[in-house]
Amino acid sequence: MRLLEHEGKALFAKYGIPVPKAVLITEPGTDLSAPVVLKAQVPSGDRKKHGGIIIANTAAEVKSGLRSLLGKQIQKQPINAVLAEDLVSARKEYYLSYSYSSESRGPVLALSAKGGSGIETAHITPIDIVGGVDPTLLTSALSAAQFESQDIEAVTEIAVKLWQLFLGEHATLAEINPLFIQPDGRAIAGDAKVILDDEKYNPGDRRYIDMDGDIAILASGGGASMLNMDALLRAGGKPANYTEYSGNPPAEVVTELTRKVLSKPGLKGCWVVGAAANFTDIYTTLSGLLEGLRQITPKPTYPIVIRRDGPRREEAFAMLRQAAKDEGFDIHLYDSDTPMVDTAQIMVDLAYKK
Repeated sequence: MRLLEHEGKALFAKYGIPVPKAVLITEPGTDLSAPVVLKAQVPSGDRKKHGGIIIANTAAEVKSGLRSLLGKQIQKQPINAVLAEDLVSARKEYYLSYSYSSESRGPVLALSAKGGSGIETAHITPIDIVGGVDPTLLTSALSAAQFESQDIEAVTEIAVKLWQLFLGEHATLAEINPLFIQPDGRAIAGDAKVILDDEKYNPGDRRYIDMDGDIAILASGGGASMLNMDALLRAGGKPANYTEYSGNPPAEVVTELTRKVLSKPGLKGCWVVGAAANFTDIYTTLSGLLEGLRQITPKPTYPIVIRRDGPRREEAFAMLRQAAKDEGFDIHLYDSDTPMVDTAQIMVDLAYKK
């Protein structure tokens, strides 16, 4: 779910990231003092290129600008609101973002010493999702990206807060472009681009299909989950459901989904399967699974086959081994050394005692 700029900036304010004073306008006849910058609130990028950003230096220009934006479209997206912001005087513009990378299999920090439109390349720093960011890492990254030394302290403070937002709001992208440096050295976010994984918040909205079988399935990865379903059927297994929980969900979401999947009577097994994750915290997701198992009454005695890999997998497996020993769960653990399709046959053999 991609937020509009004013929604992203509301999150920025929540995490203490400074933003310009602004008002959201939905009526073209609104009176407003100038000068301001008028920004069409649409999710598409390159608003300036398509006439979606107008600088209004007088009250007349404000009214004219609002009339030219409200009710129109940018790239077939209707403009229902305009954000009118105070103009910011800046001596420097930077680019700063957090996102996920399949190449590094984790979050990355992207930096550019030249912010604004037309960003083509950025300095990329992989982030340890467990260790997170700290001033030492940020100072090194900012220096490598050729940020001016006098600005590093101010940008570091913003980067720490943006990281807190990135994790706290389960974002897949948190971007500031441009990050203005004002003449007095203070940093302020000129724009906000935030994309959230909406399935983090609504486990009931996750894809779930009830089926007639007796092997419960908790799959990760849309394409992989379908392939795994086929593998289970070929192995002679009878799926009890289809569901899929991709991304990096918090433990409570996995707990709720686990309870939903395992609440079905007559189950003979549970198969938790997914490819090696790029950025999913395996410990967090499997903590949610374990809590869900603990909440099922009566306690599951059927085999539970888990094939997962990725960040913090070792810690997760150690936790599950201890739970199996202490609480009597019949848990079988496999990492990427064992192909997913092989664990389908293992699941069938254990469930049906072949």
